[in-house]
Amino acid sequence: MKKKLIWIIGIIVILLLVLTAYIVKQTSNDNDKKSDGYDTYQVKEEWPLNISGKASPSKIKTYNNNDQLGDLVSTLVEDGEKVKQGDNLINYNINDQKRQDLSSKVNDAQNVVNQDYQNINQQPNNNDLQKKLNQDLNALNEAQKELSQYTKQINDSTYASFDGVIEMDNDTDAASGESILKLIANETQIKSSVSEFDVNKIKVGDSVNIKVNSTGEKGHGKITKISELPSNYEEKGATGASMSQSDSEEGSSQASNPVSNNPTLNKDNSKYQVTIGKIDLPIRSGFSTEAEIPIDAIKLPKSVLTRNNDVFVLNKDNKVEKRHLNIERQNGEIFVKKGLKKGEKLIVSPKKSLNNGDKVEVSS
Repeated sequence: MKKKLIWIIGIIVILLLVLTAYIVKQTSNDNDKKSDGYDTYQVKEEWPLNISGKASPSKIKTYNNNDQLGDLVSTLVEDGEKVKQGDNLINYNINDQKRQDLSSKVNDAQNVVNQDYQNINQQPNNNDLQKKLNQDLNALNEAQKELSQYTKQINDSTYASFDGVIEMDNDTDAASGESILKLIANETQIKSSVSEFDVNKIKVGDSVNIKVNSTGEKGHGKITKISELPSNYEEKGATGASMSQSDSEEGSSQASNPVSNNPTLNKDNSKYQVTIGKIDLPIRSGFSTEAEIPIDAIKLPKSVLTRNNDVFVLNKDNKVEKRHLNIERQNGEIFVKKGLKKGEKLIVSPKKSLNNGDKVEVSS
């Protein structure tokens, strides 16, 4: 009986050893197969760009007391009042005689030109008449320009140039040249900046998601402007301009059109001002905001590219399509300009022997 028990135990041990060996072999085979498979990379768009900035009106116009028009009589609006473009804001005792004189000057010049045309019709080959017409046309143009400028001066000093809200300053107590009131545009903008590493990722017209920090309100806007020059260059440029103006004795043309020769930048990373406008929610001036700019770009790891900038795209049947990409390298990163879509899977570290249409094993 004891011998029989020993035999049974021995058989069980042998069976366990055989089973263990089989399991180890199968596991080893599975690992070998897995190690032979390719890793894959799923194409995805880059993370959005996050920036911050303060809200401000897109325009502010200051209406100063312009005594060249006449005496300041009254203001026709109140503090905080909303106005539309073209609304009358300020009342002057305007000197109508000046307008009449300028209008008469235009009419007289027009009559002279009309007479010139009649004379030329009677003597079409008379060069002297043609010269006189040219001179009189110039005189008419100058007279019309004077009248237009005077009318514009009146409109600019008395009417709302755009929709907005009134903020009173000195009101009718304003002395000559002092501010009577300000017109603050309804349209809000947000100014922020992006680094030299991000400026090429965005463009004018890109959509922006906006959040007001203090209220939690959310809205949308669009990039309306990206500065061409970095902020550190603009500081140098301003210095150069003021130097040119201080040397105005050398000539008015140099003072009015300064040129910065060999402009320099500091050693810091450059930043570019970004303006966000067309905002679909009201934001009070000065409120802090956070903005998120979705980046419509695909960035790839170097490991999925061949030397010729090709990739192997994996389909649902585990077959690969060899595809050439149009790429751009920025600051050591690889961006796809054309050739891939979000969600496609790529083979990581493809072997040189891999060909278009091959079926592959994948491990991920």
